[in-house]
Parts: sequence; C-alpha cells; structure tokens
Amino acid sequence: MNHNYFLLTNLLSEDERRVITSITSHIERGEKRVGIQQIAAENYLSAASIVKMCKRLGFDGYSELYYHLSRQLLSTESRTEETLKALVDNYSDGQIEAFCALMRARRDGKIFTTGEGFSNIVGDYFVQRLSICGFMAFSNVHFYDYMIFREAHQGTVEAENAVMFAVSQSGETGPVLNDVRHAKKHGHKIVSFTRRGDSTLAQLSDLVFVLDGVKQTLAVSLPNLFFGHVILVFEELMASLFGFEGQAQ
Repeated sequence: MNHNYFLLTNLLSEDERRVITSITSHIERGEKRVGIQQIAAENYLSAASIVKMCKRLGFDGYSELYYHLSRQLLSTESRTEETLKALVDNYSDGQIEAFCALMRARRDGKIFTTGEGFSNIVGDYFVQRLSICGFMAFSNVHFYDYMIFREAHQGTVEAENAVMFAVSQSGETGPVLNDVRHAKKHGHKIVSFTRRGDSTLAQLSDLVFVLDGVKQTLAVSLPNLFFGHVILVFEELMASLFGFEGQAQ
C-alpha cells in the first residue's frame, strides 16, 4: 500500500500506526468518509484517544487528519510523476518501472552507495532512508571492507543480489568509477545519478538518471542544485517503489 512509505518515514506509536493504516485502507478502497467511531471500534480505541492522537500529530481533529490523508494518497502518484519528469532529463516510464523492479528483486540483498565530497553526503542520506524503509544499506566505507572480505573468500561466498547507488556530477570521478567497476565485477547492479549522460559512469550503469544535464565537467556556479535534486528524485523514486508494491498487493 502507498501508505507504507508514510508509516516508515514518521515516528508513530503502535496505536497511531494502526489508526493511520485503518484510515488509509478505507480511502484506498474508495469508500465514503469513515467516521471516527468506526475507526475507534476497528482498533479497540476510544474516540477521545484518537482525537488526542490527531492533536499530537499537529491536526485540529480527526476530520483534518482524514482529509489530509485523502489528499496525500490521491495526489501522490501524479505529483511523483510530475516531479520526476521535471527533474530527470532522460525520464521515461520504463525507467521508473525498471528501478522499482530492480529494488523489488533485490529486496533482501545489500545496497551500497559511493560518492566523493558532497556526493558522499548524498550517499549517506540514501543509506539512512533505505535503512528506515527496511533495506540493508551501507556506505562506501563498508563497501571497501565488503570487497576485501569477498576477495579473501573468493569461491566460498555465494554471489549476492546487491545494488550500488553511485553519485557523481561529472560521471568521471576516479574513486567512484573504481567502486563501480569492483561492484560490477561481483555482480552488483549499478544505479547512478549524474549530470552527464555520456560519461563513463553512465556507460557502466544498469540504470542512470541524468539531472541538470551538461556536456562539460567544469564546476558550476552557485547555487549548485544538483545534490538537492538528486535527493528529491531519490525520494520520489522511493515513493514510486512503494506505490508499485501497493498495486501488487
């Protein structure tokens, strides 16, 4: 369900999670507005406790929470598509579907990130978000240790369904390319974010997202929006992933 992502990215108590899940389930089934008494009965709570929960979450009451969730659920898919089309230069529906299929297929595998400078900070953000969403995600520091372990036990360790996210403006950053080549050698799938669709990184990648595309690799003037755009695109891709999972259920 689409609301899985909402639950995973908010700090909610068990009762709050049950109430949110109950409300969104009714909305997704296309039912008429469900009253607070029914939600309370379904979750063995009092109406007063649900009102308190709503206020703790910043809403005036149950009605405001209900309509907020309705708007969020009904607008997420179109908003995500519009954002991705606006930010990803090489956008296609097939590309988004391929990303979701890859992440579903490798749900139980390891995910690594690689990047230098600000790109490394973006990679750390990926790790935090993926971990919250239930993936086994690691930074490039752990990737080095992992490669040493695999090469020391070559032939005795089974291949894993791992994925590497690589971030590089130019697509020619030496350490990033080294990590990607090592990862591909061990069967990892590569998902990259870069400004150059003709770069070495793009050519090595299984999926490449080109943002703020340029032909040259010189540093750009301020403000440099590339890194912020990468994070925004990644968030929308994760929203798409959970949307696809919801449709499959």
